[in-house]
This record gives sequence, structure tokens and C-alpha cells, in this order.
Amino acid sequence: MNDLKLSEFMYETIALGVTPTNQLPIASVCNVECIFCSNNMNPFPIHRIGFRPLEDVKKGIALLNQQAEEIRLGDSLPGRISEGEALIHPDILTILPLIRKKAPHSIIQINTNGTVLTKELVEKLKAFKPMKFTISYHSDNPEYWQRIFNRGPKHYKIAYESFFHLSMNGFLIEGAMVPLPRLVGYADIQNTIKTLKAWTKRILIYAPGYSNKVLPELREILDVDLCELSAFVTEMRKKYRMNLDLQTDLSSPLNFTPAPLMHRTFLAKYRNVLWLISEAAYEKAKRILEDWNPYFPNEHFAFMVKNNSYGGNIICSGLLMVSDFREAIRVAMSALGDTKIDLMLVPRTAFDCFGDDLAGQNFARLSEEFGIPVWLENC
Repeated sequence: MNDLKLSEFMYETIALGVTPTNQLPIASVCNVECIFCSNNMNPFPIHRIGFRPLEDVKKGIALLNQQAEEIRLGDSLPGRISEGEALIHPDILTILPLIRKKAPHSIIQINTNGTVLTKELVEKLKAFKPMKFTISYHSDNPEYWQRIFNRGPKHYKIAYESFFHLSMNGFLIEGAMVPLPRLVGYADIQNTIKTLKAWTKRILIYAPGYSNKVLPELREILDVDLCELSAFVTEMRKKYRMNLDLQTDLSSPLNFTPAPLMHRTFLAKYRNVLWLISEAAYEKAKRILEDWNPYFPNEHFAFMVKNNSYGGNIICSGLLMVSDFREAIRVAMSALGDTKIDLMLVPRTAFDCFGDDLAGQNFARLSEEFGIPVWLENC
């Protein structure tokens, strides 16, 4: 019966809530030590469980959607397992043909730091195309690169040359960057974007994040003005005519359409509805909600949920915990006084398909504690 137990990799895949899935995590081991790595900043234990055994990988392959546009080897969502470098899995050249057999036409996508993508390995990977490599490349300056990844010139040289080898062999390439203007300056970030343009038309840009566990000297490096970063990316997007996809872009329009949900709450006979909104979205979402409020017979109240679990500069909804919502509800109840809230709306992105947050706390606790129904919603 022990064989029937789910591995942590398999549980995480199922908890993502997409079956059949396009996610196949195979490693929680990395061969670099990025200075901004979040593994030491989480308010809950992050699981570092090594390489996924081949037999368990086969079970994961059985869940794959063979019609998926992409099969992603680098993801490990919802996020309780440390993401790793898939290319250093000892069975990678056994796993890839199994994936290709399951999904002959899907793009096999791998997040990588590029430090093992030698000419020899790239030659071996040609048999499994189409493949796409999302290469983390945070600076084109060798000294900055080595400091950020905590690796030497040999690793930098392999990563730098990987773009050429992949391009010459017909692989798809996109860049991934965590800009660190306080360490490298905006001129270096621009030069890195210019370098990457030779190999790709798309760069995923992630603003550096840190929790309250970060050391003060590291916080100084990771601090960034999000509005300043957004303005810079906007300028670079136009200058280099590239798709620079900045995550948590506070200056971009908010994709928030509350009217259908407001109507549904009215039809369900709720009179006073509390909307719990992340710090990243709060100001814009609150204005949109206030604009629509007069057009519905029931009342809608927006309150910000600060991420006290992580602290630091973490403001997105996906990393909120039940404890953060609990504190926000208490603040809201105190501010609203005699107004009797009879429904609470919580962002679904904070929870897996079982309703658990990253620490394993279920959202149903909020309803039990406050005696008010809770809906998980996406707008």
C-alpha cells in the first residue's frame, strides 16, 4: 500500500488544480545560489527534496495534457517545493523521450540558469524539439553575473554562450530577469536587455522581492522603486521594440471587472459584501469598485490585505496567508462599525484547489471564525 502514497511532487501537481496538467516538476535542487533566492525568506518550511525519482516522474507524465501547447519542467506550483534546475536531473535524457512520446507536438519548456547548456548538451537535446528555454540572465556583465549567481567565470561563459548554441540549433529562447538597479545600475540593465534582444523578443521581468527575514545588507541590494522600474521598462519596451513582461507592474491597467460578481452577490441576497484585496491591486481595484457600487442595490466595501506573513516588499495576492486575511477582516469590521457584513470575497490566487494557502491553512477557517460565508473568486 505504500506505493499508493502521493509523493510531494505529485501532491503539488494535483493541488495546482489543472488535470490533465502541463506541469512536470522534476527537481528541487539548483546548481547556483542566486542572491535573491526566496528559499530562505519564506514564513513556512520550503521543501527541498532533491531529484524526483524516475518512477514518480513517469506517474507525473501520465497526468500530462498531451494536447498542451507547452509542457513545463521548471515549475513547481503552488510553491511549497523549491524550484530547481531541471537540466541537472541525472535522468534528464531518459525523461525527455518519455515526455515526447506522451506529447509529440507540445513545446517542452525549461526554466534554466544556462550554466549547463554546453554545446555538447545542446546537441543531445536537439532530438526532443520543439523545446523552449527560459534563461535567467540578470546581467551581461561577467562580474555582476558572478556575484548574482554566486558562481565563477566558467559558469558565466557557459551561460553566455548558451544563447548562441541554442539559437544555431533552432531552439526557442526567452529571457528572464530580476533587475537589481541598486547593485548594477539601470545602464547595466539596459545593456543586458540590448544583449538579449539578439536572441529573443521576450523577457520576463520580475521585480526583486524580499521578506522580513532578509538580512539588512541584502535588503539594500533588493530594494527597488516599483514605479521607477515600471517607467524604465516602459521606455525600454519602446526603445528596443521587445515584449518586456514586467510582473506586478503597478502602473499598468488593472484587469479587474467586478460588475458580474457584484450582480451575482445581489442575486444571492447578500446585502453587505466585503472585498479583500491585495496591496498590489488595492488602490485601482477600490476605485473601480466604488465606480460600480451605485449601480447595484447591495453595498460593496474594499479593504486592503497587507502581507504580514512575509513582510518586506511582498504585496501580491498569490503569497497571502489565512492569517493575513484574518487580520484584514478584523480591521475591516472595526472600521465598518455597525455595518453587518454578510459575505466576504477572497482572491482565489492565494489558495490551491483544496482551498489551502502555502502554509496549509484552509480558507474555510475564516468563515468558521467570523460566522460569515467566504467565496474564493477571480475577477
